[in-house]
Amino acid sequence: MASNIPVEYAIAAVMLVVALLLGFLAIGLGRMLGPSARPAKENPPPEHGGRTGHKTWIQFRLRYAVLTLLFVAFDMEMVYMFPWAVVYKKVGLVAFFDMFVFVAILTSAIFFAWKEGVFDWER
Repeated sequence: MASNIPVEYAIAAVMLVVALLLGFLAIGLGRMLGPSARPAKENPPPEHGGRTGHKTWIQFRLRYAVLTLLFVAFDMEMVYMFPWAVVYKKVGLVAFFDMFVFVAILTSAIFFAWKEGVFDWER
């Protein structure tokens, strides 16, 4: 009796099982053969050579995160514009107006960020 599973699915399942087994084998060998962790008092951080006696937590400005999100937004803009440029002649005027709306939204995001002071590094 033949099974209803295509050969490609069976091959993919076997590859998944083999990959999982190899991954678990690598983790297990790393734990068995790797070095054990030293106690915290014998393991100073490498940045400055010793542990501090005070709290060393610092806060980052949220402005950096907003600037990063702006960068990602404009990076995604390029991901959208390249395929648009390829099909622009086929689609025509509709593609132009779609891109106009898209760029208008991103431009409003720039003006909003500018108004909020994201680009002002001295503040």
